[in-house]
Amino acid sequence: MNLAFHPPAADEYAPFYENYIRIVASGSCLEQLVAQVDDLKVLLQGLPPEEANVCHLPYTWTIKQVIGHLIDTERIFADRLHRFAAGEQQPQPGFDQNRYVDEMDYQTPSLGDLLEELAACRAANSLLVRRIPTEAWGRRGIASGHPVSVRGLLWMLVGHVAYHARIIEQRVAGKMRT
Repeated sequence: MNLAFHPPAADEYAPFYENYIRIVASGSCLEQLVAQVDDLKVLLQGLPPEEANVCHLPYTWTIKQVIGHLIDTERIFADRLHRFAAGEQQPQPGFDQNRYVDEMDYQTPSLGDLLEELAACRAANSLLVRRIPTEAWGRRGIASGHPVSVRGLLWMLVGHVAYHARIIEQRVAGKMRT
């Protein structure tokens, strides 16, 4: 039985990540991992380019910056997943998501290019997840000062995108070209 299909227990991730974990449907984590970026592309396909650069209050990031945040977090969570699945015990540092958004250029690339970058990251991570041995899903490490399992990191990857996709959907409602 593949442990990746079962939601992580509460002790497999920091409480902060509960918002992400709980929105991943049980039994469909791997399917969502594969489908999410295509779903985002469909969601955003009618968004006028100028809208992707607008910061809609009360939010603090543009849609393109949110996609950039998804790229940054995808890379960091997947790196942790990879390290801990391989048995690495070196604690992994936290990261300041605002600093990444502030310091990286997410306004110049097109929204399509940012979505392709996210798709490339996710495709690589989907391949990684397929080759993780069964016994590795329960392995744990320390990330951002908290214990986390490999399974918890997988569910965090999926839940993080799902969480932000819901917000994006609310933000772009009524702003699409017909």
